[in-house]
Amino acid sequence: MVVRATYGTLFTHDHGGEWRWVCESAIGFGGFEDPMFGVLADGRVVAGLFVGLSSSTNEGCDWSLAGGGLQNRYVVDLSVEKLDPSRVVAVASNGISPGEFLTQLWESTNSGGQWTQAGVDLPVEFLALTVDPAPSDPARVYLSGRYGAPDYAGVLERTSDRGQTWERVDIPGSNDTSLPYISAIDPMDPDTVYVRLDRAPGENPGDPSDVLVLTNTAGDSWTTLFEGEGDMLGFALSPDGSQVAIGGPTDGLWVAPTSTYAFEKVAEIGVKCLTWTERGLYACADEFRDGFVVGLSEDDGRTFKPVLHLSEVCGPLKCDAQSGVAETCTEEWGAVQLTIGAESCDGETTSTASGPDGGTSSSTGAGAGGSSTGDKDEEGGCSALPTGHVSSWWRALLPLGAAAVLARRRARKSRGR
Repeated sequence: MVVRATYGTLFTHDHGGEWRWVCESAIGFGGFEDPMFGVLADGRVVAGLFVGLSSSTNEGCDWSLAGGGLQNRYVVDLSVEKLDPSRVVAVASNGISPGEFLTQLWESTNSGGQWTQAGVDLPVEFLALTVDPAPSDPARVYLSGRYGAPDYAGVLERTSDRGQTWERVDIPGSNDTSLPYISAIDPMDPDTVYVRLDRAPGENPGDPSDVLVLTNTAGDSWTTLFEGEGDMLGFALSPDGSQVAIGGPTDGLWVAPTSTYAFEKVAEIGVKCLTWTERGLYACADEFRDGFVVGLSEDDGRTFKPVLHLSEVCGPLKCDAQSGVAETCTEEWGAVQLTIGAESCDGETTSTASGPDGGTSSSTGAGAGGSSTGDKDEEGGCSALPTGHVSSWWRALLPLGAAAVLARRRARKSRGR
């Protein structure tokens, strides 16, 4: 599992038994940047950055940027296909003039080894935010985003031929103050798409904030499912598509069957991310309010057992002394350790990165937050990663973090991916 936080990225290879940390600079980002991560079939970890697509083939110890057409491109979002995690799509977008963007869908079919553009460029007026392929029909891909003046309409761009042609469908009520972020696509029905509308903060206390909307017609018609009182930082769809979970710091955790969408509040935790896997429902929360940073529920969100505490971050990822993590992160760990109150593990008293084992990496942070629905001001991210081979181990994406971000995305990753 990989957890993105405001002070770095955390890795665990034993379901949370040990957490280790990788600094942002080793991956290639910093400041307010909040990248989306993905874990591929062969264990490669990829991250979409302002400067391109960064990846690691040795469990987080060394990172490099993709060349070719993705060099110096802003990789806005990426999504690993659920049924075949050797396949991944990414959307790259760069400004080319005021109000115009070069936006392209990119894909890899060999676990990130090579990347090619999928189809044709998107319209230059389109500002992309999120991307997802339909699990049951990989040729069907959706992008969410907005168009420019005068209406700044929030839209889906959809394709049924892997980007060879694109069709715009507007999302009612979505604009530059209510931006659309794809939360999930039904595992069996490529026409059923969940979208979170990220509303700008209201002027008065109690003003409605984020809204969850649904289309069962690939965007031709829409239904409002939930309108909360605060930010919707978490969204998760159960693996079989039969239940949906949503939540936020103000609203708590709500769950509904997709047969009725009758939401029930099941927990008071201050949700900062959600991801639903075969193991259960994962949530990010506030350590000091809720008693954990990441928790796992095996009863559909009614109770959680802690998976990650701030004190349990052991230190930098164990890597070769010549690795990027060892050379870059070791000096940074002391300040991070003091900030989050992490305790040393296995008798370690200083932060070191040594040994040939490409162990786990982890990072969590005080005030960690996140969103499985979209990148918000408190977002981060996480995804499952095995120590060795991945195979069916690949499962989830959990966001985690607490800093304002310049590029807001949904959850997915978490985003509920």
